[in-house]
Amino acid sequence: MRSERPTLFCPVKMASEMLAPKWTIQILAELWWGSSRFNELRRGIPGLSPSLLAKRLRELEANGMVERVDDPASGTVEYIRTQSAIELEPVIQALGEWAYRNTNVHDTMCHAEPRSFIWHLRHNIDTDHLPRRRVTMQMTFPEQPEEARNFWIVCKPGEPVDVCYLNPGFDVDLFIRAALETMVSVYFGYTRLAAEIDRDRVSLIGEMAIARSIGKWLVLSSYARRREAILDPARA
Repeated sequence: MRSERPTLFCPVKMASEMLAPKWTIQILAELWWGSSRFNELRRGIPGLSPSLLAKRLRELEANGMVERVDDPASGTVEYIRTQSAIELEPVIQALGEWAYRNTNVHDTMCHAEPRSFIWHLRHNIDTDHLPRRRVTMQMTFPEQPEEARNFWIVCKPGEPVDVCYLNPGFDVDLFIRAALETMVSVYFGYTRLAAEIDRDRVSLIGEMAIARSIGKWLVLSSYARRREAILDPARA
């Protein structure tokens, strides 16, 4: 008896079946950006339930794109990309660049999720351009609901940048105040940080040396850094 499931002989259709389930590409992208533990993946992908995340990770493992690594000594579990998943990085990057050129991102920026944005922003803070001590920054999105308005970014030499959703109690070295839409626009290169500061749409209050060097320690997305080449690939 013939199976009801058609045989996938086209490589494009085979790839689509592996990547099509909802959240799969977002999980791969989050792994690409440096998250490796279950809770890190959850924080980076708001709206993804723990049960569905576990299911998608099992599927990725079964498809040979993720390896689960258990450390009995510490009790931690990490999810590591295999070579198969690493080969997908330029494909995912190309998808992002296609969307950057062909979709109206401005219409969705105002609906960005604050926690997700801050969580991703932590990857783009270069502590080499900050004082060699603990530096705490408070980022405020005044237009957001109270529970999603204030975030604290804690930088320590030699340690990953941390994000706190509750006040950690440290002295704040720099207060950054801006609408979430403005910060997302700057991060992705739709507007320039210096211009938004000049327009008072981004306010920096605190230690002047840290404020003045924001253009060095705040590393914008690859889309912002390659904006002209992405928008005009033929010219590039």
